[in-house]
Amino acid sequence: MRLDSSRSLLLRLLMLAVLVLVPPMAIASLRALDRFEEGLSPEMDRKAAAIGRDLLAQVDRAVSYGIPIDKLVGVDEFFTTLLNGNPEIRYLGLTTASGDILFLSGALSDQLAGQYRALHLTEADMTGRKTDIGAFVDLALPVRGRDGLVGQVHVGFDRGYIAAQLFGIFYDIAVVLGTSLIIAFEILLFVVVFNISGPMKLVAEVVHQARRGDFTRVPGITSADEVGHFVRAFNGAVRQVDNAYRGLMAYIDEVRTGHFDRNVAEKVGEVADRVRFLFRFNPSGAPQVLREKLSSDVRLPLFLFVFAEEISRSFLPLYAQALPAQVAGLSPELMTALPIAVFMAGIALGSLWAGAVTERLGSRKVFQFGLFPAVLGCVMSGLSHGVIELSLWRGIAGLGYALVTVACQSYISKTTSDSNRATGLGGYVGAVLTAAICGTAAGGVLADRIGYAPSFFVSTALILVSGWLLSQLLSMAEIPQSVVMAEERHGTHLLRIFSNWRFSILVLFAAIPAKMALTGYFFFLVPLSLWDSGHSLPEIARVMVLYPVVMLAVSSLSTRLADQMGWRIGQVALGGLVGGAGILAALAFDGTLPLVIGIVGLGISHGMSASPQLASIPDICWIECQRHGRTQVLALLRTLERVGSFVGPLLAAVFLQMWGGRGAIIGLGAVVLVMAMVFAMVAGAYGNGPHLETEEDAP
Repeated sequence: MRLDSSRSLLLRLLMLAVLVLVPPMAIASLRALDRFEEGLSPEMDRKAAAIGRDLLAQVDRAVSYGIPIDKLVGVDEFFTTLLNGNPEIRYLGLTTASGDILFLSGALSDQLAGQYRALHLTEADMTGRKTDIGAFVDLALPVRGRDGLVGQVHVGFDRGYIAAQLFGIFYDIAVVLGTSLIIAFEILLFVVVFNISGPMKLVAEVVHQARRGDFTRVPGITSADEVGHFVRAFNGAVRQVDNAYRGLMAYIDEVRTGHFDRNVAEKVGEVADRVRFLFRFNPSGAPQVLREKLSSDVRLPLFLFVFAEEISRSFLPLYAQALPAQVAGLSPELMTALPIAVFMAGIALGSLWAGAVTERLGSRKVFQFGLFPAVLGCVMSGLSHGVIELSLWRGIAGLGYALVTVACQSYISKTTSDSNRATGLGGYVGAVLTAAICGTAAGGVLADRIGYAPSFFVSTALILVSGWLLSQLLSMAEIPQSVVMAEERHGTHLLRIFSNWRFSILVLFAAIPAKMALTGYFFFLVPLSLWDSGHSLPEIARVMVLYPVVMLAVSSLSTRLADQMGWRIGQVALGGLVGGAGILAALAFDGTLPLVIGIVGLGISHGMSASPQLASIPDICWIECQRHGRTQVLALLRTLERVGSFVGPLLAAVFLQMWGGRGAIIGLGAVVLVMAMVFAMVAGAYGNGPHLETEEDAP
């Protein structure tokens, strides 16, 4: 989005926000981490000692019954239970009095055997002996039998555990700080555009018209700040000119009708004609108030709304996995994917009629109407007791999401022209992506700190704030009568758009596979794969946040290429190939690296194709946009691409059940890449610019 002359002001305000927020939070965080580290080390020692005494009491009891220490049964299972309940403890061991290992869980005996044999405990070591063994801190406690010392209990924890915990807390603080800065930037962007650059742009337009002698309009700005004072003074000057003109015209009319000399009357008439030729004034008797709608009007409410929805992105499959899911005929993998698929189905169903409703009622009313199912879905998702119930409420939330996003797209479409259409939609994509960055990152931290269900209640509060903000900011967009009438005449024949082969190919081999990759791979397989690899919720969120970060960086360049060079379909084709190839990195690598490559590739893919794909619709569907309205056609595209959103997680779940996690990623990546290759082969036939039907061919 262009900030024009306010760019430097925005940058200065942003730097001020950074200076105000970052140093105090950094200083407070570092002090808190130092105190945390000072308090955690003694707590680790005390916990190791408590677990050691507990374990020692169990072994002492068995030995007191006359059971030889090397004949104990079920020790490994007991150790495993203790280790699972205490992740900070790395291993548990039981040795003979001389240090020979009898039982050991959580570490390799080769790492510890030599140290254990060199350790000579005596019965006097009642509180145990702490020893550094490589990367471990070992606490050894003596086991006494009837004939003296018969063994040793060992409890070990990783000396890097405290550093790892501090590192995780540091990242959580960084996530919160980064989220705060992005939110501050969005608020500053709104303040600058809404209160400064937007009004001054409107004033500049009126001044430009006045320089050409057009005094028919004045800027309609009523703020009480300095800009408002300036505008009121400017409007006062324009109205003085308008009053002077009307006074002059009244005097001329009086002279023309009352003067006895015809030559004088003719001269006065010539003066009047000359004035009317050089200057234009509103015939209604006063200048018309000009109120310009900007695409940025919806950016902040949209940002907050998407932020709220994205909070559950990093943990929704894990939340579903933790809920009861006993449904006959459905595998656990399909049940885990069901909430995501139903959410996308709700978006698809909502998009079917959201466009028509927006054309009739306006963006503001549809946005507010969409808040109800969104709020209800979020609240009840947090209160769900099973996967089926969660899926139902996610579907209702998806309906609200569809209404809100279509309303915002419609408003942006109405406030942009062909020359800046991709840039305007790029502002929409930018708001969605920055919200996704904040929501995904913050969601992992929230779920780890307060749990899955309370995180949905935080989402609810943000949705309500976005609705209140929009009701204060957004005025209803005017609906051109021709569009409404065209929609009424041809609304039942919108599906004839499939006879346009360019639209059909775009949907089947570009839009649908892109959404399949997004929901099947990124939303479903990535969180599950990272969780199964032992990553925590904040770590999952930090990996997943790469997608919106990369997409945001790429989309700014892609929108400029789309608007300035007209390179739209080519970007869509190349983006699809990059996304499919990135997912297939699982063929070449193991571990977390292929997931990171796939996420980055998907971010590049969607960054290249998201805005150009939407911006290309008025070119390849020009006649359909004239018949049914651009909003209707865009809504149909969003509805059809949600087919991929619905199929993606279900297909990934089937692949997961058949081939496991790595096989599911490879299978889904192959499907996406093949479909992208088909679109790339056809993309060259699209050509450039609008593809218009002749009036004779158009019914």
